[in-house]
Amino acid sequence: MSQQTDYTPDEWKAIAAAPMVAGMLVTMSDLSGPVGFVKEAYAVAQAAAEATGNTSNELIRSVAEWLKAQGVKPALPEVPKDQAGARGAFVETVRQAAAAVAQKSPAEAEEYKRWLLSFAKRAAEASKEGGFLGIGGTLVSEQETAAINELAAALGVSAN
Repeated sequence: MSQQTDYTPDEWKAIAAAPMVAGMLVTMSDLSGPVGFVKEAYAVAQAAAEATGNTSNELIRSVAEWLKAQGVKPALPEVPKDQAGARGAFVETVRQAAAAVAQKSPAEAEEYKRWLLSFAKRAAEASKEGGFLGIGGTLVSEQETAAINELAAALGVSAN
């Protein structure tokens, strides 16, 4: 089982940022206003906080504890200003993190990938998209579903 010391500083930066980045990918795919943004950000932070006690995976526990110690504010990758560039940077960060884990701790890689995808799903399900004053709309929009599918493909896991 791996821990922070098993990775280079750049690898750990990606590994620790990947959960938040996965959530941000979905959030930026379909901006739902300030209230929706806060709900989605809170859902991602809550998922990180819950992970410390809900897993036997040493790497996931290490990342969750590290995020908790950092105040759930990991060092994020350089993000281009345009939405397509930012989306690409987010997907690449998550892909690099998963690749580092797969290389150094293959036994933990699959669970780590599914854990990252769970952050994207939590963000997507945190706030309805569309509608008016919380009435109507859909729980997970087409754009959010597309972002989840793109992330799943980059990770090599099923989106379901």
